[in-house]
Amino acid sequence: MDTEADFPVDLPAMNNVQLMRYLVFTHHEFTRNIMDEITELIRSTKTALPELPADFNTLADLWSGYHKEMRQHLTDEERILFPWIEESTAAGKTPDEIARHYSGAIKQMLLEHQHHEDEIKEIRKIAESLSAQGSHIPVLALLSYKLRQLASDIVEHMRIETEMLFPRILNKIKPS
Repeated sequence: MDTEADFPVDLPAMNNVQLMRYLVFTHHEFTRNIMDEITELIRSTKTALPELPADFNTLADLWSGYHKEMRQHLTDEERILFPWIEESTAAGKTPDEIARHYSGAIKQMLLEHQHHEDEIKEIRKIAESLSAQGSHIPVLALLSYKLRQLASDIVEHMRIETEMLFPRILNKIKPS
């Protein structure tokens, strides 16, 4: 199993506020930017290719919903979850107090992680299939590459939250 020592930069030495800022400025911004690039690639593929591969429309439909849901999730983390964590930490609440005061929105955001991970795996699977079918078509190869970049970043982002940030707020591990 991975440990905090396996994270990039010196994340274990960061306090919760620094860790949340790292997530926003590194992962959230990257995710928003690359999702916009992917949306544009999907649009341009529809106009650039006279014949679309069989799975392309399935990918486009999945992507449309995923993009919208992920944007909302990132916004919710920044406007609800992270401020709540910062407030809970600053107030010196005990793990029991924090757990008792979990709102429905906070619980929902924590549950969304697995859902988003499952969705990106399905999108990536279709994208890789499309790339294999049309590896000689630059726009499909680039689309597959961008989706793999996004998937990799999301896995790291969720790992930081689930292995470091969330356990810390419940005082399962102490920040350095």
